[in-house]
Amino acid sequence: MRVILALLPLVLAAAPADALDLENAKRINRSCALCHGGYGQGTPGTMSPRLAGLPAGYLAKELRYYRDGVRHHAPMIVASSVDSMTDKDIDDISEYLAGVDLRTLRLPEIPAYTKGDAERGEAHYMDECKGCHLRSGLGKESKDIPPLAGQYGSYLFGQMKRFQNKERHHDDDPEDATFDELDDEVLDDLVTFLTTLPPHGPLDEVAPFELGTGSMGAVGMMGGMGAIGRAGTVAATQATGQTDTATRFAGRFKVLPSGDILLTPTNQDMRSVTGLSGDFEVTENGLLFFPR
Repeated sequence: MRVILALLPLVLAAAPADALDLENAKRINRSCALCHGGYGQGTPGTMSPRLAGLPAGYLAKELRYYRDGVRHHAPMIVASSVDSMTDKDIDDISEYLAGVDLRTLRLPEIPAYTKGDAERGEAHYMDECKGCHLRSGLGKESKDIPPLAGQYGSYLFGQMKRFQNKERHHDDDPEDATFDELDDEVLDDLVTFLTTLPPHGPLDEVAPFELGTGSMGAVGMMGGMGAIGRAGTVAATQATGQTDTATRFAGRFKVLPSGDILLTPTNQDMRSVTGLSGDFEVTENGLLFFPR
């Protein structure tokens, strides 16, 4: 591979001690995947929600609740061994799952929930829920408020009932009364509306670098670049056969002292462009560039 290094200032500082340990996260995720799927995409039912893309702070908080006995679900505790996880384990798996971007994967769509009336559900949602979870239902990552859009309807209904029965505290507030007076018909309406919302926002708009033919799969190790700590933007566009559509990968990257490239979204899946290969350059402004 041809690499332009001369224009890059070198950063010799070691990686922060609290940096994501990707191998540790992958190890832990093998247990999570038994119920939540390999990507944390969730599975139909009431107890295996989508975890991919949820805010890392929210995931870490809930995992600590399970570990410390605040939340209880025996199968989850046994399967994941969360009760023996360290804080670093929890932070690693939380950051890993938060970085999974499901938008580029060809996963089955989450089925619509049809037990209620979407229009009535929308009216109730806009009155009571959009202030925290936003009109889009995508939550507020900066405040660790999880998305409701893109979640399995049966899981949402089950958790609302748990909030209602005080088996779990909505907004971590034991006095919260949001669900106290709602009957199952209203809950069905809410969930029906939520499953009509788009599960993801649009991909970030950054100027793409074209990859011609080859694969981003090679962008995992960059031997001899261990001293580089510059961060920049990486994007790729791959034409799909004879169609005009494209599969787009975009986000942030950073080359760690170990020589690994850390992509954000951290675990954005690249297998749909497996086989793509070629030269790359790192430009003076920190961009990873794939010349044609």
